[in-house]
Amino acid sequence: MPWSNGLNWIFRGKAMHPALSVIIFTTFSGMGYGLFIWLCGNILNETAPDNMSIVVSSALSIILVGTGLLSSTLHLGHPERAWRAFSQWRSSWLSREGVMSILTFIPMFFICWQTYFELEFGNLIKPVAIAGIVGSIGTIFTTSMIYASLRSIPAWHNVWVVIGYQTYALSSGGVAYIMFSNWQQYLYVILLLIISLIVKIMTWISIDKNRGKYKREDALGLPDFGKAKPFEPAHSQKNYLQREMGYDLDPMRRTLMRWIALGFGFIIPALLLFIGFPLVPVIMLICLIGMLAERWLFFAEAEHVVRLYYDRESV
Repeated sequence: MPWSNGLNWIFRGKAMHPALSVIIFTTFSGMGYGLFIWLCGNILNETAPDNMSIVVSSALSIILVGTGLLSSTLHLGHPERAWRAFSQWRSSWLSREGVMSILTFIPMFFICWQTYFELEFGNLIKPVAIAGIVGSIGTIFTTSMIYASLRSIPAWHNVWVVIGYQTYALSSGGVAYIMFSNWQQYLYVILLLIISLIVKIMTWISIDKNRGKYKREDALGLPDFGKAKPFEPAHSQKNYLQREMGYDLDPMRRTLMRWIALGFGFIIPALLLFIGFPLVPVIMLICLIGMLAERWLFFAEAEHVVRLYYDRESV
């Protein structure tokens, strides 16, 4: 069918296969942590909605984050060994992310459980809410640093990645929170969507400006000896980095996906919130689609400098 061919062109194409598991992980968990930050903030301000809304919104946070974390394990070569990553927290951002994500589940479950059953620990709700905000922000930060710390991938090694992860989580999570807050603070959510839009545009400007900055001759340490060409590949099959960071992104596809990300992720949700569109779950779904497109581009535009030794003259 023509429409299915079109979707295949958009999301697949030649050498285009960013791992769906990681895309789902960063998108869903980001929205989940953002939603929980909004909930905890309103608990501290004593502007949180009724108890059932608190239960449902905290449960949705758990579902979104849990879905994302479970999806991330599918990207591992040996998912059964994932638990070993927790021991490397002193040196690994991935390990720190795992530790922070598990710790942040504690305030999520506590607030959901305490509010639903109305136990005798009600005086702990606000301190736990503070822990929830700190844990959520910390987890988002460690996730962003997994990518921003990689100097070998120029598209990621910049401050925009760290800023973007926080603003995208807060804006998408804010859209989700509107479902439970009876439109409280919706103007702040619109403002965050606008800020996220600007951050995303600035990120792409930075990527486009620095594209082609690193040359093959520089990688070889021979910048003054003419043009370097590979004699033959080092191996007969593609290695891990070539498969994961060797995408050939068509310019038309890049432009289309950028417009989908901007429109669905930020512009349309902001407009629908501004006019008071009554079906907030639809706004959340639109925002989620846009953030999936943004995350797809995040990985598709990531070029590892190892390509200079294979099929690229510049990265």
